[in-house]
Amino acid sequence: MIYEALNFLKQNIDGYINKGRTAAEPVMVLSNPWSNNDNSKNFSFLNSLSLINIEEERTFKTQGYQYIPNGKEGVIRKEPDIKLNLYVLFSAYNKNYEDALKITSKVVAYFQMHPVFQKGNSMKGEIVLPDGIDKLIVELYSASFEQQNQIWASLSTGYLPSVIYKIRMLVIDAESNEDKTIVPTIQKINIDLKVEK
Repeated sequence: MIYEALNFLKQNIDGYINKGRTAAEPVMVLSNPWSNNDNSKNFSFLNSLSLINIEEERTFKTQGYQYIPNGKEGVIRKEPDIKLNLYVLFSAYNKNYEDALKITSKVVAYFQMHPVFQKGNSMKGEIVLPDGIDKLIVELYSASFEQQNQIWASLSTGYLPSVIYKIRMLVIDAESNEDKTIVPTIQKINIDLKVEK
């Protein structure tokens, strides 16, 4: 689901940036930010979308098992789903620094217009949410200078024009028929009452 969510965002942002261009080649890629060690130095630009952190959303955490009716057999005991928040870095490398700033501005503009993605809510020309994803909430994340320094140091590259977004509420709910635990339902209860005099 993580790849599907990030690829969905990449395709929509790419479509937005390429709108009106005649030779529409991919502008945004799922990749690490540009570095001096990168093998793709022949590119004049590399605008990337990079996953830099994953955290569990504990506020809306489902507690305990879920029980789903399964006809006469009983109920299926299912592990609770996991809700994730993804921290995504959008960075822009261009030989022309002004172009890098323009790309970064377009990313911010796109998410200002589309802060929530929901099933059945896509606009004309947009890619729809992949199966298994019902909703994504996008929030601008403002990192401190110290946090930015740590992020770029861990990525082993110098700072590039960039912006970080927190993608909220990606639900991971893997369902396997082999792992289902069927709990039989109670069909009949016999109670014998003894009244003592």
